Amino acid sequence: MSHPGATIAVMGITSLDFGSAARALGRAARLRGLVVPVFASPPSRGDLDRSIRRRNGSPIVSVRLKDRPRGAVLADMIEGIIVANYLTGARADLVRSALWLAVDGDAGRQPTPEHEPARPDSHADSRVSAQEKAAA
Repeated sequence: MSHPGATIAVMGITSLDFGSAARALGRAARLRGLVVPVFASPPSRGDLDRSIRRRNGSPIVSVRLKDRPRGAVLADMIEGIIVANYLTGARADLVRSALWLAVDGDAGRQPTPEHEPARPDSHADSRVSAQEKAAA
């Protein structure tokens, strides 16, 4: 039930949003020459929010969507790409920021449930910094 003039923050992420995020993250990862994992939901173990496994050398990142804020799901997807590509240090930080930009339009801010869902931005994943290109 809502009250006049009140704004209710929507928690969670739909499977449709999950698919859209997977596509945006995949495009951004490919632009950087990274392996794009398969994204699935939910993990096979019910006690995990995220699992990463490899099948025939291909990474599979499984993320639980139910009862989780959008930002937590996106963070798990992004970290799945980082782990699947064995990234560490400064390179991981640069890629992580670029991936957040691809799904949220603001590389310096991790989304929280009160932010509205990311809007499609055809240019978001084409912004590769000179610093990131040098690190590649």
